[in-house]
Amino acid sequence: MGSILLLLPLMMTPSDTLTQAVLQKLLPTSVHEWNFAEPSRVYTGREIFKYMDGAGEVYLAYGFQRLLVQRYVHPNQEEILVEIFDMGLPRNAYGAFTNMQGRGPAVEIGQNGEYKSGLLTFWKGRHFVCVMIDRENDDAKRAVLEMGAMISEAIKEEGAIPGILQYLPIGEFSPESLRYFFRNEILNIHFYVADKNLFHLGDKTDAVLVRMKSNRSYLMLVQYDRSGNAQAAYEDFSTHYMPEAHGSGIVQTESGKWSACRKERNFLTAVFDAPTQSEAQKLLDTVQRRLR
Repeated sequence: MGSILLLLPLMMTPSDTLTQAVLQKLLPTSVHEWNFAEPSRVYTGREIFKYMDGAGEVYLAYGFQRLLVQRYVHPNQEEILVEIFDMGLPRNAYGAFTNMQGRGPAVEIGQNGEYKSGLLTFWKGRHFVCVMIDRENDDAKRAVLEMGAMISEAIKEEGAIPGILQYLPIGEFSPESLRYFFRNEILNIHFYVADKNLFHLGDKTDAVLVRMKSNRSYLMLVQYDRSGNAQAAYEDFSTHYMPEAHGSGIVQTESGKWSACRKERNFLTAVFDAPTQSEAQKLLDTVQRRLR
């Protein structure tokens, strides 16, 4: 691994300088003739919009804290771009990773890693990392993967996978479809429900959305801190999303498919786009058994 070089911009507060120094310790100085192109940049909180536009909202919805950006240049190759997101908590970093997962084959870098066509993504501890190059070739691929492995090795902490995943019917959903989140805006990216936060999602909830292999329906599971909060969300969702269900928790939509919802303890299970009523109910029953 290359030695560590600290390139600290001027006019930073002592706290900012310390934060940037900590993040920069995760960076190798060089990999296979790719070297620092310029001083790294750090974006904190809503400063992320100075670096990216609409995508910044996604990271903020996952609890984004700060982003370190470093570019590497090579005499005869395109530059490599490294983005290290400090997401504050491991669950936030895991969520940011799942928001993008499914774009490429798995690689053994970090806690889950994927690589395809010059883009490596992984999470580890409270960090979500992207290493990328626009035009892939053998040398570039080797450098991107090695750089990612070095960054992963420098991140000493690891994070636990959110416990809510244990209640999913393993083997029955497409793993690359899994999205973990706790904000309504992330849910609506992957399956639009409503502008209003009908499931009462927030920092005290855990939610996961997957797509089933057999019939391509969507399964969503939400865990609340209290049973009463789960009940309030169930009533709000039932009233506004499926008023025709008249309290039954299951309804046929205009598309001819079926949606259903059920409360069990401090959990809500929802099914969307099931081909038949029986398939929707069967999926609810499967998750309910795992929750008991």
